[in-house]
Amino acid sequence: MYKVIIIAILLVSVKVSAQNSLAVESVDSITYQCYLKGDWQRLILVGDSAIKQHIDFKFLRQRMGFAYFIKADYYKSLYQYEKALKFDKTDINTRTYLYYCGLNTGNDIYTRYRGGQLPKEQQQSFGIKSFRIVNSVDVEYNYKMNDNVKRGNPSYLRGGINSELGYRLNLYQTGSTYVQNNDSSSIRQNEYYALLNWTISPHINWGIGYHYMNSKVLEKYSYNTYSDTYEPITVTDTLDLRLRGNMLFSKLTYTLNRFDFTLTGSVLTHDSAVLSGTILKFDSIKLTQQYGIHVGYSFPGKLNIYLKSSLYGLFETDNNKLLINKHLIFTQTAGLLFFKKLWVEGNVTLGYLKNYSDNNGLYIYNSLDPTKFRIGITTYWKIVPNISLFVNYTYDKKLIEKYNTNYNQHSLSSGIIWKL
Repeated sequence: MYKVIIIAILLVSVKVSAQNSLAVESVDSITYQCYLKGDWQRLILVGDSAIKQHIDFKFLRQRMGFAYFIKADYYKSLYQYEKALKFDKTDINTRTYLYYCGLNTGNDIYTRYRGGQLPKEQQQSFGIKSFRIVNSVDVEYNYKMNDNVKRGNPSYLRGGINSELGYRLNLYQTGSTYVQNNDSSSIRQNEYYALLNWTISPHINWGIGYHYMNSKVLEKYSYNTYSDTYEPITVTDTLDLRLRGNMLFSKLTYTLNRFDFTLTGSVLTHDSAVLSGTILKFDSIKLTQQYGIHVGYSFPGKLNIYLKSSLYGLFETDNNKLLINKHLIFTQTAGLLFFKKLWVEGNVTLGYLKNYSDNNGLYIYNSLDPTKFRIGITTYWKIVPNISLFVNYTYDKKLIEKYNTNYNQHSLSSGIIWKL
């Protein structure tokens, strides 16, 4: 009896295996003919139908990936080629198109990771190098204009270099200067920023950054006294303030096709030095912690529309570790490919921006007056393959805390990014 059951099971297994084999051969033949004829839509339809029936193999995924690539749907192409890679991790064709998909989706980190997996001959042909001490340089200039007579018009100048320290390791460094002359004070702040990125896997990236600020503030003040002849007089003097800040920043990003999720955190310490007579007295006055969660999505279509939402929690403590300020800050960003090689991006920020850090800690908004509302628009123009220009306009509603009065500030920025 048991022998009969075993023989029956074996016969059924052989029959099912034969049917699956015929189904795979049929799908393989049809999709290959579609590939040869360039019938990409039918190839995709047959492939989707086969996968729903649990028919899946390397060449099917490769053909579907190529079909989506020809149709310029690079995210779906990337997804199919990653599925193909699971069948054969050494396939050069799959790795090559994963590299191309990274290029066409603008994901430099993913592109570098996949480029590092290509054979040396291909790397040389594509101009891929493991190490570049200077891979790109960028320069930015910003000028702000406001409608408050007590506040001067600030300016900001920044220059940076990007270094590739390996296929999975990247270092960006920049130095900047901020200058503002007000009715009774003069401010100059010099800054240094560095961000080291490590690609843990094709979809996971971790970064750690450091931002240093050194400010010199000359504050004019007046006091009443008496002359040598005991006549009352008013004397004007200048107080020399030295302010320093150190910030540590970290981020963890997970990318899943059109979605990306990021967690960020930073800790900023504020040091100061006040000139009292001829003695500089140093004192650590504040600690600012900021934590953020960011979600982004790129929509399909020729306009390449993308959205990114960010929510931050900002907490300030004094010398006694007592919480003195806490704020929620929300930023919404939207962008699209307006014309060929011309990107347009808009953003709006809601919240109390005092000692707030943005763009992976690159910008720290620690100016004299905090911002209550911000909206801006940026255009990026790729004039040649290696050179891009950008222009930005931003409007801020600012607050003078001492008098609880608002004023308007308009900001214009321009810059250039040159990949060497």
